[in-house]
Amino acid sequence: MRILTSMLVTTFALAAQEPERRPHFEVRLAFGGGQWEHRTDGSGLDDRTDAGFLRLDLEATTKSGFGGGLRFEGIESDDDLFADTGFAASEAQMSDIFLHFTYRATAERFEMPVRIGILLEGYRLRENVTDNDATYGSIGPYLEIAPEFALIARRRLGWSLYGEVGVGAAATGIDIDGDSNDYVSSTIMWGAEVGTRFRAGPAEIGVAFVGRWRSMDESDEENGFVVLGHDASFRGLVVSGGVVF
Repeated sequence: MRILTSMLVTTFALAAQEPERRPHFEVRLAFGGGQWEHRTDGSGLDDRTDAGFLRLDLEATTKSGFGGGLRFEGIESDDDLFADTGFAASEAQMSDIFLHFTYRATAERFEMPVRIGILLEGYRLRENVTDNDATYGSIGPYLEIAPEFALIARRRLGWSLYGEVGVGAAATGIDIDGDSNDYVSSTIMWGAEVGTRFRAGPAEIGVAFVGRWRSMDESDEENGFVVLGHDASFRGLVVSGGVVF
C-alpha cells in the first residue's frame, strides 16, 4: 500500500509539472540588415554587398499542439553587387513563402515548434545597365525546428532565448532574359536563427542573428548551353515585434 501511495504521489507531482496546453496564436513582423553574398561556380562572378531583410510570420496551434502557419520573407541587396569584379553592377532579390503544418511540443519553460511544409522561393539577379534578369524559381519541401527556453515565464511578463534551424530541397526552373532555353536544376536551402524575445502581456519584441543560404547545382544542358551553379547567402541582425496570445 505504501508503494502504491508513493507511486500515485510521484505521478501526480510529475503531472503537475506539465504546463497546461492552450491555443497559441502569433503574428510577428521582422526587419533588419546585413550582408548578401553571391558566388558563381567556375566564374569570377563573386561579390558581397549590403542587404535589407523583411519577414512576416503568422501561426496558430490548438490545445493539442497541432496547427499551421504562413511565412513571407524578402531580402534585397544594394545595386552595386559585382561592381568591383569587372562585371556590370547588379542587384539581388530573394523572396519566399513557407506554407507549413506545425506541431508545438511543450514542457516546463520549454517549447519547440516543428514545422514541415512547402517552400516557394524566387531569386533574381538584375543587371543594372541592361535591366536583364536571371530568375530562379524553386519549390520543394522544407523542415524547421525552433526550440525556445523561457528564462522568465510569468503570465504578464516573459523573456526567452530561442533558435531556429531549417533545411529543404527544391526543383528549380531558370529563366534568362534573351535566352529562349528552359533550364532546370536543383537547389538546397537552409536557414538558422539565434536570438532573444521579451514579452509584456501579448506584446513582444525580439532581436536575432539570421542566416539564409541557398546552393544551386549547374543546370541540365539545353542546346549545348548550361547555367552555372551558384551559392548565395544572407547574414544579418534582425529586430522583430508582434503579438502572441
